[in-house]
Amino acid sequence: MKKKISALLLSLTLLTPSLAFSKSATYEKEIEKKIKCPTSFTQNPPYYFYCIYRDYHNHKYDSGIEKAKKALKEIEPLLKKNPKGIIPNAEKKGAKLRDPHVYKVASDLHMLLGMLYYKKSLDVDDSAEKKVYKPFFEKLQKKGFDFVQINELMALYSMKRLFPDQMDEKKRKRYRELLKKMGVNEKELDDLMTKAQKVAEEQDKKRLQYLRMAFEEFQKAVQIDPENALAYYQLGNLYSGILSEGAPEASEAAEEAYYKAASILKKEGDINGYKEVVKRLKLINPSSKYLKLLEEKGKNDA
Repeated sequence: MKKKISALLLSLTLLTPSLAFSKSATYEKEIEKKIKCPTSFTQNPPYYFYCIYRDYHNHKYDSGIEKAKKALKEIEPLLKKNPKGIIPNAEKKGAKLRDPHVYKVASDLHMLLGMLYYKKSLDVDDSAEKKVYKPFFEKLQKKGFDFVQINELMALYSMKRLFPDQMDEKKRKRYRELLKKMGVNEKELDDLMTKAQKVAEEQDKKRLQYLRMAFEEFQKAVQIDPENALAYYQLGNLYSGILSEGAPEASEAAEEAYYKAASILKKEGDINGYKEVVKRLKLINPSSKYLKLLEEKGKNDA
């Protein structure tokens, strides 16, 4: 499935003249040496696609986002004028797009942009919150207190603030001892916690923003090309990610997206891809109504 997804995602096949078959683009060194990123999308669309995916693979999400947005802007007039037309230079320098139709290419670009935004949401720097605590920890460490002692203080402070009923007399006494020994007052801890919470909220807002942007791009991808199986698959992955963060309402949406992906893959004859998506569907809900629908479809097709 990974090889299939890579091929779909890249929309790129490198043709080797000495071989009787086409070879999917990978990150092999020999291929890396051959590919130089074009300055514009229509200059060499296959290579440009590869360069976006290379940024995705190498965690250079901002660079990939910039490239994908630039490509979409470049082909926008073509999409408006003739969606079923052919992208210029769809086959060049031994490489070709898997499907050169403008709307197919636009759909894949939106999907790839969504994948980049989704990765950005997962890549939001959690260290910002840790940086708030760093000066406080360093100050106490200079006084001779180790990490375990400081953590004990913070754990007792959190317990007192969040679960006061769990603070028995023994814990209260230990908490007071640590405050006195370390020369820390509770207001200092309150200010520290407030600052850390503010930073955490800002990070959560960033994550949510990128998730929304990813969702919008996946939606655009399937609107432009309702037969883009991989776009539905990625949409299902996004919903699954939200589901894992404690949003049960995302389950239905994820199941439906996987169902659509599986249906298209089966229609296209990609049995391995179909099985992989069904496996994902079973993982999030073994009793999903969409599994039953797929089974019924299978019986009708038999």
